[in-house]
Amino acid sequence: MTHGKNNNILSKGEIINNTYEVLFFEGEGAFGEVFRVKHIILKENFAIKVFKEKYTNEVDPKIVLQEGKILMKLTHENVVRVFDVNTFKKNDVDYYFMVMNYVSGESLTKLINRKIQLDLPVATSIMIDVLKGLSVAHQNKLYAIVHRDINSDNILLSYDDYKPFGILGDFGIATLVDQRKSLPGAGGRYLYFAPECFLDLCLPTSDVFSAGVVLYKILTGVHPWSYDFDGTTRDDMEGVKKAVNSSRKKSPIMPSIYNENINKEFENVMMKSLEKKMDKRYPNADSFLRALKNVCKTEDPSGGYWQDQALY
Repeated sequence: MTHGKNNNILSKGEIINNTYEVLFFEGEGAFGEVFRVKHIILKENFAIKVFKEKYTNEVDPKIVLQEGKILMKLTHENVVRVFDVNTFKKNDVDYYFMVMNYVSGESLTKLINRKIQLDLPVATSIMIDVLKGLSVAHQNKLYAIVHRDINSDNILLSYDDYKPFGILGDFGIATLVDQRKSLPGAGGRYLYFAPECFLDLCLPTSDVFSAGVVLYKILTGVHPWSYDFDGTTRDDMEGVKKAVNSSRKKSPIMPSIYNENINKEFENVMMKSLEKKMDKRYPNADSFLRALKNVCKTEDPSGGYWQDQALY
């Protein structure tokens, strides 16, 4: 099917369900495309993520609605708010989409692409924000909500305050659609997967592992393990999976080798989040959060760091 200009699902100026006007394309991931839209009546901007057509005939509508209702009740300042889960039809194809609050800023990926390594106060402050939001999900009253796709693409940074404010996005995307499908680019997510996720077991401690990989990456500029993909592309899911599991037979490289500002106490906290055995890892985000706060000895590890700092 033809998606129009630039082959995106939606084009600027299109109206979705007589409610949202597409302003412009923001970006895409393995699961969907993100657009900034304006609510025609409220005149406010939102972000919508539209699931790619590959999913359209594979997603169970009941699961989408069930998860959507749960996600709409997940309200925390460090989590991207989901306002609606709905469908629209285009060229005889039904597309699912999620309406979320628009975050003015950038992804953590864009920041580390510029900076390579973040200073310890910056990285720790962002991770504490993320773990606060993730803790609320893991402690959800109905049942623990597991993110299952934590990586730097799904962490957004708002610069509206005196320091970057970390916000965790894409809750529920991995639940609504099966990550094991052979989607272009999805293999890159495997670098953040906990070992048990390759066995189709995703628990709160699995999110801890992924968050630990993110923290390691933004502090060192590299991943905890050195992977040999030997020409394997990210579209070769089995090849990526095999390379990741093979490399992780060794222990992760100590982060202090790459960043001399990481002391032993802080390093121990990081390494525990990356334990390959679940019973040796932090069981959930709250445990990881408390350990990180404790090693920083403060709620805000940055102190007065943010004066005269410019990250953007």
